[in-house]
Amino acid sequence: MEARDIKETRFLLGTIVEFTVYTDDESRALKAIAEAAQVMRDVEQAFTIFGVHDNSVKQFNRAKVGQVVVLQDEVDALLRLSLMIHQQTQGAFDPALGTLNQLWGFSGEIMPTQPPSQQHIQQALAKSGSRHVDSQGRGWVKQVQGLQLDFGAIAKGYAIDQGVKVLKKHGFHQAIINAGGDMMVLGTHGDKPWRIAIRHPRADQPLGWVEIDQDSSIVTSGDYERFYMYKGRRYHHILDPQTGKPSSASQSVTVIAANATLADAWSTALFVLGSKQGIDIVQKRKAMAALWVKADGSFRQTQGIELHHAPVTMRTN
Repeated sequence: MEARDIKETRFLLGTIVEFTVYTDDESRALKAIAEAAQVMRDVEQAFTIFGVHDNSVKQFNRAKVGQVVVLQDEVDALLRLSLMIHQQTQGAFDPALGTLNQLWGFSGEIMPTQPPSQQHIQQALAKSGSRHVDSQGRGWVKQVQGLQLDFGAIAKGYAIDQGVKVLKKHGFHQAIINAGGDMMVLGTHGDKPWRIAIRHPRADQPLGWVEIDQDSSIVTSGDYERFYMYKGRRYHHILDPQTGKPSSASQSVTVIAANATLADAWSTALFVLGSKQGIDIVQKRKAMAALWVKADGSFRQTQGIELHHAPVTMRTN
């Protein structure tokens, strides 16, 4: 039997996750995909701040000021990584914006129709930010009441990486896990590179595509993912930790990195920073590349990302 794409989809992490394994062994691939999906579901349960399932993130978020909370091992490790990325991105990525994110409401079941008041934004900002999170022994404490962790900008990437580990464990090294546009690519597509389309933030056709022929993650953060229009202005879910409002520095940012955890977090941070600040930071980092669609619709990119352009049809919003 010749090798071909074995595909399965699951609803995980609040989005459609597509698993593609290039192989001639369908039954073994389906078994690996099922196991990978379960591991990703376990990650979702460990990090979610929604629903009735309890976890250590929710326990921290309920805790009082000064109360020590010991986080689950993988949550503890991802928080430490998140705080390091917070420093590396000059605060543009922040895992402690739960209160601010809830105020804006982009993760709720019903999309908001107008922005919160400046007074409410300032109140939420006072209860948000990694500066209010401290480690204490094996645990963590908050320094201000109401502060909440929210791993929404990194946990999806982390879940993808855990799913990829399962596929590799089963011996598959030509595959893709695509979680709503956040993806990890393994190897090649047979003897050819994988061709990955990049969405245009304001058009019906792709911005273009990139070819990937080695293990890499590619993640795009855009202002088109969760947004509404109010008085002619676009309000979206990628918040600037400094202003407490949706960042206006970019329309989208695509990041290629060694793994999906890093690509997920950095795409958010570089969206907030914009190309003017972000490009120098990226160029100093090995094995990372970025492409911005700037606020005015123009492009800027670092070395390491070759975009093959496609014709586009513009949308009106």
